[in-house]
Amino acid sequence: MPERLTRQEHKSQTREQLIDAAAAVFAKRGFEAATLDEIAAAAGYTKGAVYSNFKSKTDLMVALIERRVALQSDQYSQRFEGLDLETATRGLEAHSDQPLEPEREWLILAVEFWLHAMRDERTRLLVADEYEHARSVVADVIVKMGYGADGHEAPFEPREMAIIIEALGTGLSLQAALDPDHVRMGLVGEVLVKLLGLPALPAPRSVLPEA
Repeated sequence: MPERLTRQEHKSQTREQLIDAAAAVFAKRGFEAATLDEIAAAAGYTKGAVYSNFKSKTDLMVALIERRVALQSDQYSQRFEGLDLETATRGLEAHSDQPLEPEREWLILAVEFWLHAMRDERTRLLVADEYEHARSVVADVIVKMGYGADGHEAPFEPREMAIIIEALGTGLSLQAALDPDHVRMGLVGEVLVKLLGLPALPAPRSVLPEA
């Protein structure tokens, strides 16, 4: 016999299901066009269930951003755990040209919601707080990598470097989504290598036999 959920566990499960439904509906319809009725129906609940967990559609979107930031922060920490700064940066330089298509829907939604947040002060503060948390995680990882240690002169404070990394990634992602034929995400790693003053990687050796 399956174990019954406690009241709090059931509420948490409902909340996560509503966030999942909101992600799907927002991606399909856009933030402005989507309705709470559609989100409730997609999750299999009434609109009352939405209001028992969230004050508004905006709060649902902020919760979605909060979950995404938490997930990405965990992934970032795990990906670079135990690496020194140069190894991590070289990894970005060598492997940052990844397909952007899985992120395309999120980028479109993020742009729409950022515009909404910049027009609404309460929303702006909520979203800014989430991104500041993400920067703090990145800055902490950068410090653990030995940024500015061992006589290496750091060009920026760790938090400022986190802002630069975020700005590079966001800006290039938007440009690559619009014009993938001309914008390379690999520029993120290349720019960081130059900012940190790391020596250039040797050119790849040819696998063709010499004439």
